[in-house]
Amino acid sequence: MSMSETQTKQVKVQVDIDGIHFESSGTTDELVPQILRFLSHTIPTYDLARKLMYVPNLAGLADRVSEFAKMTNSCQLLLTRNELPAEKSIAIILFMAHLAAKFAKRSSDSLSIEEIATAVSKAPKTIRNTIVKMQKAGLLDRADRGNYRITPKGLMDLEKALNLIDQS
Repeated sequence: MSMSETQTKQVKVQVDIDGIHFESSGTTDELVPQILRFLSHTIPTYDLARKLMYVPNLAGLADRVSEFAKMTNSCQLLLTRNELPAEKSIAIILFMAHLAAKFAKRSSDSLSIEEIATAVSKAPKTIRNTIVKMQKAGLLDRADRGNYRITPKGLMDLEKALNLIDQS
């Protein structure tokens, strides 16, 4: 099922906050703004917090990343465009692992250096060197020995990088 098919499904939402009731149905694209408006009016501090919080648009990111990477039926992650720099390639593959874990297609959102190297078709040494730089910048973190995952800062950076690619 593609992301566009998922977005057209009807969803019903019911929210109760201190006796104030909100109920609506529609597509996710219709509901999210309605829910945010409700929360902003019901909890005035929510509006301020929402402006300060970063919540990645996973569906939007997935649509944009789908031009650069795919996941096989066996959950192997593959980069489909090799002209990207190592840092962006790694971020895309780690985002794919993050998304696959959220949808229970993978047991973990982290990948080993070997898995990343295979996915992006780059030498493990290149991956190791790039990972050190990305880790220092806070774009990814070490999940456990030899495994890495994308951080919220990494997701934000990936969104910005994809915006720049779209503009060029």
